[in-house]
Amino acid sequence: MGLICVLLLTAVLQVRITTIDGVSRDASLTAVTERGIEIESGGKVEKLALDKLLSVERLDRPATTTPAMRVELFDGTRVAVTGITASEASATLSIRGQEPLLLPLTRVRWVRFRQGSPAVDPQWLGMIEKSKTADVLVVRRANDAVDEVQGIVKSISSEFVNVDLDGDSLQAPIGKLEGVMFADREPLADAGKIIVDDLQGSRWRAISLAASAPNIVSIDLGDGLTHQLPLDQLSRIETTGSVLYLATELPVESNYTPGSKLGLDGALANQWFGAKTGDDRDLVMRADSHVEFRIDKSFATLAGSAQFDPSVAAGGKCLLRILLDDKVVWEQTFDVSESSPRGYELPIGAARRLRFEVRTAGDGDLGDTLRIRQPRLVK
Repeated sequence: MGLICVLLLTAVLQVRITTIDGVSRDASLTAVTERGIEIESGGKVEKLALDKLLSVERLDRPATTTPAMRVELFDGTRVAVTGITASEASATLSIRGQEPLLLPLTRVRWVRFRQGSPAVDPQWLGMIEKSKTADVLVVRRANDAVDEVQGIVKSISSEFVNVDLDGDSLQAPIGKLEGVMFADREPLADAGKIIVDDLQGSRWRAISLAASAPNIVSIDLGDGLTHQLPLDQLSRIETTGSVLYLATELPVESNYTPGSKLGLDGALANQWFGAKTGDDRDLVMRADSHVEFRIDKSFATLAGSAQFDPSVAAGGKCLLRILLDDKVVWEQTFDVSESSPRGYELPIGAARRLRFEVRTAGDGDLGDTLRIRQPRLVK
């Protein structure tokens, strides 16, 4: 049997433990091992295995202001950073209150230099959903518009992104950029199923947790990459599967209302023309239709993107609305002449029902078919 490394906590955290049976209780976190945690409650010490836990949530979370800059890795880890430097081979992420993280540049999916905004977020989120055969500079224009410029990122400094554009070297000022997106890579074979949130706003997807020193949690990010998280930076640990793709789920309600008479009853019209699954993880929806799902309380975020279905050759405009518990939380008008996707990343809060609605935009329903790409619930 291998050595089990135990992290003894000299600064005990008050936490709320929720086990997989849904039962929650408050306790003091006294130790962390590769197999689980130790807690103390009412003078009694108890060991809990990780596979028996749903979450460990800090109770005395201090108020913090999180950095605006974000870096996402290809495993889904999202890091709030105060800065990034990179060469062709590696990148260094500066993280407030933590040691810098040195990692291969091939692990980085994108870097967003600016704080998100309602005007730019749908464009940015739509871009990151698209497949990429080259690196992309995302340039911020006037009136909150963004453009894509393809090239090869050679390095990143505190002021510039050095990029090769068809053999010409260009230094793009970071102040002019929304961010950088990197060409698609093969995902890790073993994706992390333990989610660790820290006080800076980072979300780490860990394969396992261990101990490296008193009051330090070692987060294994796979493929030899680890991050040392000080215990006083810990906010929450989530230990179950992290993503649910809605196209694989059975909706609680689905309906299609044709704009013109088809000579079909409602049930048959919905069966033929209602929401369908496309490419396993997409939803394909015509106007006017809706589909509704239940949301388990363990999920925190709804994410995905949408655009006109590639099969549509002619048409006009249509509207996509997303509702949580009957409240509209996202709405976009799509034009068949514009192929760019629009993305969303929405907090779920206490909502328990999710609804997608596709409607005509007053110009008839010819060609009004949207592809909602990889709509997913994320913990």
